[in-house]
Amino acid sequence: MRYQESATESAELLRLILPRIARHGGAYVPTTYSLWYEYLSGVNPKLIAALDERLRNERPMTQAEVEHFYSKFIDTREASTLEAYQAGLSELMRRLAEIAASSGAGTAEFSRTLAQCQHDLGAISDPAGVHRIIQSLVTSTTAVRESTTTLQKEVAATREEMQQLRGQMGELQNLAQTDPLTRLRNRRGFELAVSEFALGRAADLGGCSLLIADIDQFKKVNDNYGHLVGDQVIRALAQVLQNSVKGRDITARWGGEEFIVLLPQTPGEGAVTLAEQVRVAFGKTRIKSGGRKELSDTVTISIGVAEIASGEPLEQAVGRADSALYTAKNGGRNCVRVAPPAGATDALEPGRQDATVAAAS
Repeated sequence: MRYQESATESAELLRLILPRIARHGGAYVPTTYSLWYEYLSGVNPKLIAALDERLRNERPMTQAEVEHFYSKFIDTREASTLEAYQAGLSELMRRLAEIAASSGAGTAEFSRTLAQCQHDLGAISDPAGVHRIIQSLVTSTTAVRESTTTLQKEVAATREEMQQLRGQMGELQNLAQTDPLTRLRNRRGFELAVSEFALGRAADLGGCSLLIADIDQFKKVNDNYGHLVGDQVIRALAQVLQNSVKGRDITARWGGEEFIVLLPQTPGEGAVTLAEQVRVAFGKTRIKSGGRKELSDTVTISIGVAEIASGEPLEQAVGRADSALYTAKNGGRNCVRVAPPAGATDALEPGRQDATVAAAS
C-alpha cells in the first residue's frame, strides 16, 4: 500500500490540508487533496522538493499547476511501479531460461554417461567391471533425479511468483487508469481505451463524436456546501453518464469537474441528442449531503460536442469539443454547443445555431 498512516494520522493530515489549499490556491478536488496529502505525510520527497521551490513564489497556485504537479510526481509514480513489476517479470523469465538450460545440460551429461557405460560393457571381463558400471549408472541417475527434483521446485516457485506479479500488475494497471472518486476511467485510461479502439479502425476515429461536459459554477457548490458535497455532485454526473451511454462508448473523468465521452460511429446529430439527454437528466438529479436537505441551488452542466473528421488526431478533436464547451459557458451555461467542422476557422457561426441545443428557459 502507498499510504501507511493510521486513521488518526490521516484525519490530522486532512485537517492540515484545508488551510494549505486556502492559503496557496487550487480547487477543492481530489487531485489537490492528494497533492497536499503526499506533501504533508512526507511519502513523496521529489514532490516535496518541487513544491517547496514553487511556494517560494508567493503567488497563489492555479488548478492547472496543481494538476501538473499531480501528473508529474504522483501519477507517474504509479507508472514507475508498473515498470518495476515488468522488470521483475523479465527477470523471472530469465531465471526460467537458466533453469531450462541447466536441466538440458544435466540431461546431456546423463546421456553421455549411458553411452559410455554401453561402450564399456563390451569390454568387461570381470564382475568388478560390471560393479563399476552399475555404480556409475547409480551415481548418474541419482544426480539426474536430484536435478529434476530441484528443477521442479524452482519452476513451481518461479511460476507462483510470476502469477503473483501478473496479479499485482493487473491491479496496478486498473488503479493507474481509474479515477478513484467516480470509478470511471481517468485521462490515462481514456487515452489508452481510445488507442485500443482506434487500432481496430486503422487508427482513424472519423465518424465518431466527442462530448466534454463540465459542471457549471462548481466552485460555488464547494464554497456553499463544502467539498464533500462537491464530490457527491461529481459522482452524480458520473452516474448520469454511465446510465446514458452504451457499452461501446468510452467515458472518463477528464479532470476536476470535467468529463469526456467518445461515441463510436456516432455522427454529430446523434451526439447532440445524447448530450441534451445527459444535460436534462443531470438537471433533474437531486443531491443530498448526509442527513441534510437537498441542495437549494440547481446544479447544471454545459456540454461541448465535436464530430471527429476522418484522419483527425484525437487531441485536435478534444480541442474543438473544449472550445464548444467554452462557448457554452460564455453563452449562459446549462446548454449544449457544437464545434464547427474540423478545419473551420470561425467559432460557432449564426448559421449553426439550428444545430445547437440551448437550455430551456
